[in-house]
Amino acid sequence: MSIKIVKNSDNFKEYLPIFATEEFLQTKSDNYGWFISESSVLPFYIDKRAIFSKLVFTTNTIVIKEDNEELFLDEVVVKSKELDVDLIAQPLANAVFSKKPKTSKYIEWGSYIVYLTQNEDEILKKMHSKHRNVIRKAIRDGVVIEEGDIDTVFENLKETMSRQNRAYPSKEDLERLKPFSKFYIAKKDDIVQGCAILPFNRNGVYYLYGGSIVRPYTGSLNYMHYYAMLELKKLGVTKYDFMGARPNVEKGSKLEGIQRFKSRFGGELKRGYLWKYESKPIKVGAIEMIQKVRFRLKSIEYLGDAIEQELSRCQK
Repeated sequence: MSIKIVKNSDNFKEYLPIFATEEFLQTKSDNYGWFISESSVLPFYIDKRAIFSKLVFTTNTIVIKEDNEELFLDEVVVKSKELDVDLIAQPLANAVFSKKPKTSKYIEWGSYIVYLTQNEDEILKKMHSKHRNVIRKAIRDGVVIEEGDIDTVFENLKETMSRQNRAYPSKEDLERLKPFSKFYIAKKDDIVQGCAILPFNRNGVYYLYGGSIVRPYTGSLNYMHYYAMLELKKLGVTKYDFMGARPNVEKGSKLEGIQRFKSRFGGELKRGYLWKYESKPIKVGAIEMIQKVRFRLKSIEYLGDAIEQELSRCQK
């Protein structure tokens, strides 16, 4: 199989979801491109910090015509060595690969997808009854969904992700996303309950970031997503991707609650794999040790990426 790395997507851009487009990739790095064969496309960017560099895929393989995807990914791993990166890192959460390279670290992965090609009644009917009930209640009780400004959305994300000990996007990050994203906020009595950052093009919309106050009004966030689905459907968008789900989560965990929320919108669980490849394992190990020390100094436990967390959990 012949694999090339290209820096221009003009010959195949009609097939690309928003995370595979030049406009998104250039928000992440000046160094980006696409691995291509006659049948498949895989977008990437390179994040270089000091002496460490990692390659990140922003979608799973985009199959233009059926072929051997496992062979394609094996060849991508080989071809990536020309880019002299230390690590092919865990990709974005929407990247559910149907195959994985033979030499990779991987876990089972999934993502809940609601297809907006259904009519409005079908979208609502397929939701769990609890979601339908709280959405109707939120509408009756005067919850309002509107497009939010960057300052409002930033403050809500900052509050939410700081509470969870997670890194949050900067205002500059949000500015770069704004031209091809919807920023929705839910309000009750003029108080922001939560927000959603939704990059999109006609090939799909993605729930990239979400925020909420500590106790959002019942149904306000459910209604926000339902409202967003209907608005984006009007724009011709074909699917609504909730960005990642672990097929096996611990009962009673916070992750279980998050995935229950996503699953109850009635979407299809797309199943596959999340994978990464350590091009220079000794260097990767050294960087991880430094990260663990940094986190320990902040009194935060370093858990690694989702792949390492899941592999570690399975070994217990």
